[in-house]
Amino acid sequence: MLLYMQRVNWKKVAQSPWPKLSAVFLIFCSFFLLARETHTRPDWRYHDVLQPIESAHFASHGRTSRLVRTLEGNERRYQLMVQERDEHIEKWGGRDIPAFPPPYGLFYVLWDFFIPAFTCPFPMYRVGTLADGGKWVCGLDRVLRNRPKPIVYSLNYQTALYSSFEVDMLQKSPGCHIYGFDSNATKEASSTWPWGETDLVINPSFKSRVHFNHFAVADLSAMKYRSLPSVMRHFGHDWIDILKIDLEGSEFATLVSIIADTQDKPLPFGQLLLEVHIGWSEDMTTVGHFEKWFSRLEHAGLRPYYFEVSMLDVNVLRVEPAVAYWSFMNVRGRHALVDDSLPEYP
Repeated sequence: MLLYMQRVNWKKVAQSPWPKLSAVFLIFCSFFLLARETHTRPDWRYHDVLQPIESAHFASHGRTSRLVRTLEGNERRYQLMVQERDEHIEKWGGRDIPAFPPPYGLFYVLWDFFIPAFTCPFPMYRVGTLADGGKWVCGLDRVLRNRPKPIVYSLNYQTALYSSFEVDMLQKSPGCHIYGFDSNATKEASSTWPWGETDLVINPSFKSRVHFNHFAVADLSAMKYRSLPSVMRHFGHDWIDILKIDLEGSEFATLVSIIADTQDKPLPFGQLLLEVHIGWSEDMTTVGHFEKWFSRLEHAGLRPYYFEVSMLDVNVLRVEPAVAYWSFMNVRGRHALVDDSLPEYP
């Protein structure tokens, strides 16, 4: 073999055009494949093929984008988690077991069965303070590129004067408009929310982009309420980028009402930032009660991508962590987080 290598005239080989042509051909193929990956639009979109939770099935025809493949993988893993959740609940005694068993009893709490098993396909951002009040938002930069004037609905009960989430949203997005709703808010709260009492000079554009309303949305227990579709028609909105709900226990019935009003159509918002108050509702005493409500959110296309418990309850009140903060993305709606064929503004 060595003798053969010595006989090869490497100078002539170097002068041959074939190695150069081969290199050019390989470079051309690489650029072609990259262009297909970058610019090819899917023949179908994720929200068009998502099936109900009982029979999750994904069509595999045509070319798909990387985002669609990522969401498909997320959904398959999520469905496996749902099966494991059912098995885990049965293992511990079924759906009649208490949400929070007495101390030194069973080794579980409600949150062990419900986890944020769906992954946000884009970078996540903490909007608001690092402690109580801030929220995790999926793909905020992508949302703002697609919607330079995003719409945020904030549903509250006895609204506090200050809210770090809303203030931070106003700062991050010069075109963001925030609509607050609370039939129990005081006049002081409605006039100073969300920046509260402060000596700082508030940017006038902030005040012009905050719209507070003295009625509730879809909360049938409130003194004054309207359905979500009627409110959106009133303001001329066809889409809500972020829906934030902090209703101190009324969130369960409110979300059931919102889902019922959509009549099995995709929910009209991209993300849901939700505070869940188990201890404030008599309807959530067992794991089965919560599972029945949570599965309604799942059937409507909501997938949890973040979760944290309120440590104020544990550290200050020394009670079970019955308050939790959830972040959901809507996988059925057509918006920037699930559809990469939408245009992006400069």
